[in-house]
Amino acid sequence: MMRFQHKFRALINLLIALSVAFASAHLPTFAAATPAEKPQAPATGLSELVLQLRWDHQFQFAGYYAAQWMGYYEEEGFTVDIRPAFTEDESEILDAALEVQEGRADFGVGAANLMIAQDAGMDLILVASIFQRSAVEYCTLLEDRGNTVFDLSQLHIARRPGDLLDLELQALFASEGITPFATRTTDITRDFTLEDLIRGDFDVVPDFLGQIPYAASKAGIPVKVIRPAEHGIDFYGDTLITSAKLANANPELVERFRRASIKGWTYALEHPMEISELIVERLKLPEAVPETAPEMQALKDFNAYQATKVLELTHYPIVEMGNINPFRWIKMAEAMKSLGMIEEVPDLNAMIFDYDQIKVTQLETTRKNLAIAFAILTGFLTLFFLVYLKRRNGLLVKEISDRQLAEHKLVLSNARYETIFRSSVLGITVTDANGRIRHVNDAWCSMTGYTADKLCEMNINQLIAPESREIDAEQHRDLMAGRITSYSVEKKYLRKSAGGWGDGTIGNGGNGGQTRSDKGGQTPTESSAKAPASNTTTSNATAPKDHFYGRMVLTRIWDSGSDTMLNMSMVTDITREVEDAAALRRAETLIRYQGRMAAMGEMIGSIAHQWRQPLHTLKLVLMNLRDPGNEPDYIEASYQKASALIRRMSETIDDFRYFSSPRTEPRAFTVAESVRLVLGLVDEQLRVSGITLETENLELLPIIGFDNQFSHVLFNLISNAIDALKQNPPGLARAIHIAGQQTENALYIRVADTGPGISAKDADQIFEMYYTTKAAHGGTGLGLPMARSIIESTFGGRLTLISAETAKPAELAGSPQKSTEDSLATTWRTVFEIELPLTRKAGAAS
Repeated sequence: MMRFQHKFRALINLLIALSVAFASAHLPTFAAATPAEKPQAPATGLSELVLQLRWDHQFQFAGYYAAQWMGYYEEEGFTVDIRPAFTEDESEILDAALEVQEGRADFGVGAANLMIAQDAGMDLILVASIFQRSAVEYCTLLEDRGNTVFDLSQLHIARRPGDLLDLELQALFASEGITPFATRTTDITRDFTLEDLIRGDFDVVPDFLGQIPYAASKAGIPVKVIRPAEHGIDFYGDTLITSAKLANANPELVERFRRASIKGWTYALEHPMEISELIVERLKLPEAVPETAPEMQALKDFNAYQATKVLELTHYPIVEMGNINPFRWIKMAEAMKSLGMIEEVPDLNAMIFDYDQIKVTQLETTRKNLAIAFAILTGFLTLFFLVYLKRRNGLLVKEISDRQLAEHKLVLSNARYETIFRSSVLGITVTDANGRIRHVNDAWCSMTGYTADKLCEMNINQLIAPESREIDAEQHRDLMAGRITSYSVEKKYLRKSAGGWGDGTIGNGGNGGQTRSDKGGQTPTESSAKAPASNTTTSNATAPKDHFYGRMVLTRIWDSGSDTMLNMSMVTDITREVEDAAALRRAETLIRYQGRMAAMGEMIGSIAHQWRQPLHTLKLVLMNLRDPGNEPDYIEASYQKASALIRRMSETIDDFRYFSSPRTEPRAFTVAESVRLVLGLVDEQLRVSGITLETENLELLPIIGFDNQFSHVLFNLISNAIDALKQNPPGLARAIHIAGQQTENALYIRVADTGPGISAKDADQIFEMYYTTKAAHGGTGLGLPMARSIIESTFGGRLTLISAETAKPAELAGSPQKSTEDSLATTWRTVFEIELPLTRKAGAAS
């Protein structure tokens, strides 16, 4: 039977292994951190990637340089070789799309030419659109010519075969019904310059990112600029691309490269002068040129000018960096198809990189393959389980027959034991390992003078004289340890009344039980000279009335047939211990499960609490936008505000997801920055609710930590103050005051309001989880506990509620500069204070 079970278990393990192998062979593969067909760098362990630019090094590609120089690429696990479009001898301009398609580059920068490459059979993926508008423009010195698109078509325009700058020009003519022309072209690979116009080589030259207008302004020459975007040709500009092969094989790497590049572009646009100087120093001039040389300064000035152009083209920060609008790409493709540049409009949904969608697709594939593997496993298991049941059924029939025979023998054995136990002339007792008496026969009762019930309440040592209790201690330990199987020893026994001499036998069962038999015997001095059986009557006549001597034979019994009752007791005790341990494990498992569920519920509740306020603000913004007569500036400001709220809500998900393990490194930030961020999110509510908010002395030393979490604390305190002030009746002041104070040891930030205040009862419980004073208004009791947890665990500080009855108004506001009259004019009823230790400020950290 056991042999068959081992074989069946081995077969099941083999089937499981085969099913897992099948599933693994059909699951989507995920490369660890390296791009397709590229080895890791042996020195650093970072992946080596290649980014192919579409032109020479300049501020046009500043974000990629920033990501490299600021370490964003290294943080994501790779180094990047950023290559210009010109070959070393500058005899050829490399096509970024072709370089990516043929595997010489992992990523590239392109624009409208991507549609042509896709139409030609290349399998490319759009990762991020950096320039939301094309940087192509056309320049002329003819002020009285080219006023219309038709006039422009009559001029001598500089064109290059296959030039990307020419695509938008043809689209511009086609939009006005002018057939794109096939005029002569030039084979020069250099940039078109202002000199081409001055010499009269061309009437119109193409330009990119304002190079010719910049040179003309320096030379004092007026130049006219024609932009296709101003005539409805809405083409995307520089866009980050990769191959479909890499995107599908390693979406994690593409997402990490996109994320690092976006961070680099954000840094470059927020620090344009720093990146401009680095571009000149590291990329544009040879080492022999001193920093004070005119060439160096001229390049720095040009990069600074180009930075302003790039900022306009990215629409940052109004449009999210890297945003891709499929509809605009479709319009581009349709325009190019109408020009005969491409034959078909590509499937933009498949062409745009969507990391989340790729993961969902891969997950669905995984599920399908696992379902197939599970079906195969289930089929094999069912087949073999039926075979096992048939075999098992036959074995069970035999086992039942054998057990019935064993039980019959056991009944006979028990009957035999009971007969011997009851009828024996020897005194017999059964004890456990601790000596507690479990069972006695009539002979032992007669020898000791106690009833059976009384004896079962006693310990065997109570019947042994003190001087005899330890004489066999070493032998007893050897017996219990299994080193011996039995031993015999003579002891002095106590009894309740006079009785006879005896010879005893004690048996120790599997759980330490002992079986003892005693028969009348000799005194210790007589035992060596006289036989026990032949001197029973004689010895009994001289025995003392309060004790007797007996020889004890102690045996450890293992055979279940020797003592069924004792053996059954052992089994019952062990079973109870096993059941108790299992119950304890089940209880511990249940407690852990409830703990996890409670933590999950708390986190979900916190997210809902943080989202409720931004959603309400969004509703107010949208309602105000419906008002007739809104100015364009107001509409634009409302759009930016709504975008900020949406970004804030998206960041909230990540903040709570990485609350215990933040996903970014701590950085230096100021209280003023966090306050300005929060006020930008709640100013609509302040305006609608008629609440004034003042700040004072917030330009404190920087803090080292997680600025998003500190902003959450301020956001919660200000939101609570707004909710409280809404309860003020008309005529009462509605004001919030945020003040800062800096001492030698700490920074203090106080948030005060003129609301109805917090009662003493509520003040004692306000920081307890799930306790809320706003139950009728949808409060969850999670905001303040979470805020206190952030301040204490993340910043090592304290968040406390200050009693309004024990502080003057000016003190509560933290405003020593205010006059006494101004301070007393406002009663701050609720004041929260944030204390941050000085060791957390930037100055101390350095």
